[in-house]
Amino acid sequence: MPPGSKMHYLICYDLENDRLRTKTAKILTKHGCERVQKSVFVAAHLKKHDLERLEHDLKKLLNGATAQNDSLLVIPLRDEHTREIRMLAGDNKVFTFFDLSALKIIL
Repeated sequence: MPPGSKMHYLICYDLENDRLRTKTAKILTKHGCERVQKSVFVAAHLKKHDLERLEHDLKKLLNGATAQNDSLLVIPLRDEHTREIRMLAGDNKVFTFFDLSALKIIL
């Protein structure tokens, strides 16, 4: 990714500890991420250095505190991929910050 360019990220976690889940959600929100589902967030238009700060804060929180089966994923989403998002149920407005003119809502 070229310096100064922005990218979208899907961030999802499966954490056993309630306190850790709550703190993780607070860190994501503090960094401008939007909740899509309980343990799924979207970071839209994030610069590389902002992603690095977010990852640093998450690693600091999770270091040594996670259980064996815990996980946290940061998945990059290119603009062309966001146009392929399909909402199968629900009325989540969080995806409005993407150019989703072709968003397919399947009920």
